[in-house]
Amino acid sequence: MARHAAAPLTAGLLLAIGAALAEAEPPDYATTLTEGAGAEVARVGREQGPEPAAALAKRWMATFGPSARVEYELGLAWRLAGNDEKARAHLDEAARLDPDLATARYDRGEVRLVDNDLAGAREDFEAVARLEPEAWPGWFRLAELDGRAGDSRAFEAHLLRAFRCGFSVRAVAQDPTWRGFVGHPEVGPVLVRLVRVYQGEEVLEAIGAGSAPPQSDGTPAGR
Repeated sequence: MARHAAAPLTAGLLLAIGAALAEAEPPDYATTLTEGAGAEVARVGREQGPEPAAALAKRWMATFGPSARVEYELGLAWRLAGNDEKARAHLDEAARLDPDLATARYDRGEVRLVDNDLAGAREDFEAVARLEPEAWPGWFRLAELDGRAGDSRAFEAHLLRAFRCGFSVRAVAQDPTWRGFVGHPEVGPVLVRLVRVYQGEEVLEAIGAGSAPPQSDGTPAGR
């Protein structure tokens, strides 16, 4: 069988490759540094707990300066440990340093929701929906806030957007807040109609609405 020699790398080709590499934008050093630090704080938080993670974060920021990503990961470590008060302090700082850090805004919104700070939670979830419009978590949480407020029109708009981004009501089938929406006089019919049209009878049964009669007000626009 004939063997074909590989084409030799000519000086011209080597120069062309070098020029292309030189023109490529190098990774941002500060971003690379803070992403690595955040990942390490997250790892220590998972494996050793929030206090060792806090010590690491303190040492790192004393050397390199404040970091929204590091503060966020530390806040998340405290959340996972069940201490929302300490988590809130770090999530507040992360959001102050970088208001466009969607992960920090979402987690702080959840802490605010637990604290019944509904206006603060809405502010954060609106930011998440603006920053990550193709992801469902921000839209889902806005729908939840609308449901709590009894605003059926906003609930429909935000839940429909969440559905289109991939949200399934199955994820909250056992959540008492969402199961409670089923019996709400204004929100309940909207929830039943949207789930029936977009996700089916099996999902309706999962949230405790399997026996709900079909609605007569039609399907939502955009079906």
